[in-house]
Amino acid sequence: MKAKGRFEFGTLAARPSPGSSLRAAFTLIELLVVIAIIAILAAMLLPTLAKSKEQSQGVKCLSNLKQLTLAWAMYNGDNRENFVVNGNNGDSPGGTATSPITGKDPQWCPDDMSQGAAVPGEQISLPWLEAGLIYPYVGSPGPYRCPADNSTYNRGTVFPTGGGGTNRDRSMSMNAWINPSADAYQAYSEGTGYRVYIKTSDLSAPGPANLWLLLDENPYSINDGYFLDVPSDSGWVDCPASYHNNACGMSFCDGHAQIKHWTDHTVLNCRTGQNPGSPIGTRTPDFIWFVQLTTALISQP
Repeated sequence: MKAKGRFEFGTLAARPSPGSSLRAAFTLIELLVVIAIIAILAAMLLPTLAKSKEQSQGVKCLSNLKQLTLAWAMYNGDNRENFVVNGNNGDSPGGTATSPITGKDPQWCPDDMSQGAAVPGEQISLPWLEAGLIYPYVGSPGPYRCPADNSTYNRGTVFPTGGGGTNRDRSMSMNAWINPSADAYQAYSEGTGYRVYIKTSDLSAPGPANLWLLLDENPYSINDGYFLDVPSDSGWVDCPASYHNNACGMSFCDGHAQIKHWTDHTVLNCRTGQNPGSPIGTRTPDFIWFVQLTTALISQP
């Protein structure tokens, strides 16, 4: 018989009584297993979150392009269906970073996003956006910049992939064949045999649904708002962006917009600004697809 009040080792003495200070705890192995599971779940989730962010940026980019395209169309409607002027650097109004010269060389958007802008600081200057002829129809700077564009400007230096400072104002550029300014027309369009579009009735070929209007330009390539590629050239002069997972946003003259994916090595790896007349790359399927939507031969009905 057991003595009263006596406990044997391994029976009741091994069990914590209610209110006892003893608590169950993870072993080191159990803790490592939990950490490993969390790490695996995070690794599975992060690509999904990244893809969701890319999709969100793409949707916002298309919305921005549609807003700018609507503003372009509203301007046309208020100006007897004549398109807004699309100026290049040669027709820049000049002025200061905070004040472009009022009324000089009016165009859709007169600013220059490049390192070599004539007026340092116009890359981040709201008055330069506001000087654009379609800005009153847009009403805010937001639609001019793609959310996937990380480029910045800081103390006279452009950082195409970011690097401190302030976000550049504009990511979008306009098709150079749509009402180019006088300087641009004489330099790049006149006598080429390709159509220049001045008013709505000129859009018969290739048709408004097949003529791109605005796109995200490569952050290294972008300068003025005039995006030039010539169908007869051997390759790209200006390069589209590819920061939407190897794609860019594009809008068309009928108002629709799309995300265009690229496989062209030149587009995906463009790291230098190009000068008109100095094409790079080759006539890849991407390039041929693009220039077919850029203009048409004058002889084409």
